[in-house]
Amino acid sequence: MNNELQIADDFILPLFDEIFVVKERDFSIEYHPLGSGLQKLLLIVDCNTHQFLPEVEMQLLQIIVDKGLRKTMDDVWIVNIQKFPQVSLERMWDFFQPNQAIVWGAQAWMKQQLVPLDTHKQAYIHGVELLQANKIADYLTDASAKGKLWLALQRMFFN
Repeated sequence: MNNELQIADDFILPLFDEIFVVKERDFSIEYHPLGSGLQKLLLIVDCNTHQFLPEVEMQLLQIIVDKGLRKTMDDVWIVNIQKFPQVSLERMWDFFQPNQAIVWGAQAWMKQQLVPLDTHKQAYIHGVELLQANKIADYLTDASAKGKLWLALQRMFFN
């Protein structure tokens, strides 16, 4: 089977060079995410003491996913950025190809990616809807921050 598209018209040919750009997944990094990503939602956490998060924070994240987002843990991927501090946001997008992403408390890493996004704000970055949130632990004790998070999640997922 011949997979090459050949265009004989010199006038149209330059248009197809820009339209048919194929991005290949970079499998040189093995992310080993938690979850299956069935809904193509990427959750990036920042924790240097655990594989993903401490148990109490993981429980809160599960409540947020289950009740707040009306999804299951199989619907998301969870990746700890501490395991891949040199990886770029764009490489993560290329690998996972998410529709949406939430970054939980990785503000320093986001600044390295040149993404100037305030907490509880969202934007489209490289074609992916992205929300910047605090560390999960902050929402365990700060009711005001939790309220702002719920509003941001409603804007992102239910509007």
